[in-house]
Amino acid sequence: MRGLDKKKAKNKTSLQFKLTLMFFFVMLVSASISVSVLVMVCSPVMKSNAEQQLVELSMAMDQLEEKGGFTVDEIVSIVNNSAYSLSVVDKNDSRVHDHFADIVHKGYYVSSEGVVPNATIISQVYDKFVIIDSFSSDSVYWVVNLVVIIAFMVCIVIGTIITAFMSRSIIQPIRDLSAAAAEIAKGNFKVRVREPSDPEYSILAQNFNKMAEELAGTETLRGDFISNVSHEFKTPLASIQGFAKLLQSDDITEQEREEYTQIIIDETSRLSKLSSNILRLTKLENQKTVGKKTRFSLDEQIRKILLVLEPEWSKKKIDLDIDLEDIMYVGSEELMAQIWQNIINNAIKFTPEGGKISVKLFRNEKNISAEIWDNGPSIAPDVKAKIFDKFYQGDRSRATEGNGLGLALVKRIIELSEGSIEVENDMKKGGVCFRISLPYLIEDMM
Repeated sequence: MRGLDKKKAKNKTSLQFKLTLMFFFVMLVSASISVSVLVMVCSPVMKSNAEQQLVELSMAMDQLEEKGGFTVDEIVSIVNNSAYSLSVVDKNDSRVHDHFADIVHKGYYVSSEGVVPNATIISQVYDKFVIIDSFSSDSVYWVVNLVVIIAFMVCIVIGTIITAFMSRSIIQPIRDLSAAAAEIAKGNFKVRVREPSDPEYSILAQNFNKMAEELAGTETLRGDFISNVSHEFKTPLASIQGFAKLLQSDDITEQEREEYTQIIIDETSRLSKLSSNILRLTKLENQKTVGKKTRFSLDEQIRKILLVLEPEWSKKKIDLDIDLEDIMYVGSEELMAQIWQNIINNAIKFTPEGGKISVKLFRNEKNISAEIWDNGPSIAPDVKAKIFDKFYQGDRSRATEGNGLGLALVKRIIELSEGSIEVENDMKKGGVCFRISLPYLIEDMM
């Protein structure tokens, strides 16, 4: 089978050869049509010119006849040249007999036929008749036609050779693209192709490079996901494995059994959230834009998030201070919801029972600003420096309540939205305040 495939590959005609062959046939057909049209257009002029030359030759013989002193053979010898074919016949010749009346009336009979006219004249000299044919083997017309045909063929051959060389450079981008595609198939997603100046090839090269970049991003996403999962899954998996072994023991109490079971359930839930967040964050890190954008109410979105989280803040009897300005925003509604979900949920987690949370949304001349404040414990400088890092948890006592990916997700989404986020301790009221700034266009808000 492999030998057969190789044979088929050898029998395939290259694109360069096809382009050269196509040019040859196009030139051949074009030359044939051009010559045919040229001959058809010039044929009436050539016919008139050929007949006129023979008529003038006949008149010259008549003048020599009128002067006298010349025989028929001498007159023929005087006017004869290599451009014409002359022959002397008598009245019994069929050609003379067929046009005798015209010869007697005008002194000659002239006719021409063919696309490239071949003129013939029958003229009377004394009692003889001279037949002159405008085309002889040495006629200039034959030489000119032959030169024209040879010139056209030479032009076709030279043009074909030039095309063969030029087509190599024309199809070179396709060869480069083919070689790059082969590298992609081998798993080398770093390969890129040069973008030619030709618009068609340039667009093709750009799309190929984008495809390679996306494939590289997908490969990176897969690698990062596997790496992060293998690192972060060790602790909960070890916990699940340990408590599962304890459940196999016959000497544990029912209360302990329920406790161990609940721990396994909690750790399983934590693993599920962890895998989802890792995948989401890794995907965002490999994105260049936020994707599909829609126009939606930002303040209404925050209110809905607060209602969704109502069980959490109600359970801790947290007092909410909400001040939201009516603002329409153009962006990814799904990603923006993750920002408010994570930050507000984070504030609820660190706010003490009976504490306070303030959520404000307003706009100025350039930006949309959001401030989410809680009266929880202040953030230490070393924790503040790493708070947006992946898997970082400043308060290890609350490690089971999160996975250290929420704020990393928030920061990446805001970066994609061309905004900024900062966190600082409130020196006046105490607690911690997250400040988010998002750009906007005035027409988007109307």
